Amino acid sequence: MTADTDTAAASVPTPGAAATVAFSKYTSFGNTFIIVDETRTPLGDDRERAAFARWALNPDFGLGGTDNVLYLRRPVDGEPEADWVFRIFEQDGSETLSCGNGLLSSAAVLHAAHGGTSFGVLTELPTGRPQRVRIGVAADRGRTWVNVGWPRPVPDELYVRRGPAPASGIDRVDGLEVPLPQDVSWTAGLPETVLLAGHLVFTGEPHLMLRQGDGLPDAVADKLFLAREAGGAGEIGLAPNASMKESNLLVDHLGRYVNDHCRDRFPQGIHLSFTRVLDPGRGLVETRTYERAIFCETLACGSGSVALAYMLQELGLVSGSTTQFWPHRCRWYAPDASLIVERTDDGWVLDGQPSLVCQGELPRLGPRTEDSA
Repeated sequence: MTADTDTAAASVPTPGAAATVAFSKYTSFGNTFIIVDETRTPLGDDRERAAFARWALNPDFGLGGTDNVLYLRRPVDGEPEADWVFRIFEQDGSETLSCGNGLLSSAAVLHAAHGGTSFGVLTELPTGRPQRVRIGVAADRGRTWVNVGWPRPVPDELYVRRGPAPASGIDRVDGLEVPLPQDVSWTAGLPETVLLAGHLVFTGEPHLMLRQGDGLPDAVADKLFLAREAGGAGEIGLAPNASMKESNLLVDHLGRYVNDHCRDRFPQGIHLSFTRVLDPGRGLVETRTYERAIFCETLACGSGSVALAYMLQELGLVSGSTTQFWPHRCRWYAPDASLIVERTDDGWVLDGQPSLVCQGELPRLGPRTEDSA
């Protein structure tokens, strides 16, 4: 989940550096990013990147309302050949591996700032095994894509596997017991302990698919995937209703419990993708994802959509080479939101439509430095 970033040391800007950091804020169906182009605003080192991410993502002192900070820079000597390097930092200043929606948003940023329609990008730097993916802009206005290559077995440092990795890359995970509190309304109708199981694969991040009908009990799925009339008014800014609040609490509890109590299996945490197949023939799937690095649900997940498409197709649960994903919670507010994943001869391609929220400049270090904290 994280690199060994030195978050305790003071972060000092590069001598002569600008006092502000230029940024673009993008959202991809509610998965949001502050994106910094380091060819325009260089940062000194990873301590400064971590410090900037911690305060910029802080809802009280920074920009807030954002999942991650993305840094884009050119490769340096000793790194594999590519056009750009993609780095992603979390709210605690740690660095994680990759992000499908972040790469979709980065394609829009690079196209707008530097021209071009396709870029080779290095990801997964903290593993010590950088991966090269391709990102680009589509002919359709506003749409971007990322070819993540081929799904892989989850690396050993992220999953304690009993036996060799399967040839398909898909591991079966059983026996995840999650006790539920019995003194709250949102567990009404649910057992005292939920037993989860599913399939696991790696697409730049480790994703565990918990599918209704196989490892996701129907009673739980009914609370996670609300009927249209119970699941929001379709407008941004309105308060969630009681059913929505209870559904969110259930996602949060399941995700937190597995990430807190199953470190013997997932030493650095795991993304949980709650899934139900709506139409196998059309390849239509609904999903919600709890993310390991931000410790909460994201409104949409790009790398998770690729992982799910691969697993569902490999297991024969959907037909055709294209799978469409409805991010359930996002669609409470944006009813047309969908991510498309296509299997091609060159890899698995995620297609989306990120949008620019705002652009501006943020103070380089925030209201206080680390050594004055």
